[in-house]
Amino acid sequence: MIPKPGKPPHRVTSYRPISLLPLLSKIFERIFLKRIHVDAVINEKIPAHQFGFREYHSTTQQCHRIIEILKSLEEKKLYTAAFLDIQQAFDRVWHNSLLFKLKATLPTPYYLLLQSYNTDRYSQIKFNMTTSVNFPIHSGVPQEMYWVLCYT
Repeated sequence: MIPKPGKPPHRVTSYRPISLLPLLSKIFERIFLKRIHVDAVINEKIPAHQFGFREYHSTTQQCHRIIEILKSLEEKKLYTAAFLDIQQAFDRVWHNSLLFKLKATLPTPYYLLLQSYNTDRYSQIKFNMTTSVNFPIHSGVPQEMYWVLCYT
């Protein structure tokens, strides 16, 4: 756990958890991301407005979209936009719902692999010299699945 700057140290929300992945998991993640990216683009499952985790889609391009909106407002034209910033959205993802969506979206082998990554997950917290017992994780997106959720 790493303390957030300017936050009271006695509050649980004042700390950032750090999740360390084994090297093999990181290698797997890279390979799997390339695979799923090709299939997702071929099947046109990623909408054009999705910028997260996509090559050739930068913050600068999103800023240009905002400028287009502002120009439309100045010219008194209609422009529909919705901006969402959901606090800790990926920490609150319900596993059953995520797996349902992945099953409907991804090829079966990919779904089964990600299902195995999301089943029977446990966590443990180490802070200073104290270590908690293992506890089951019922919500939240594992690091390996974060980018998959962004794609589907």
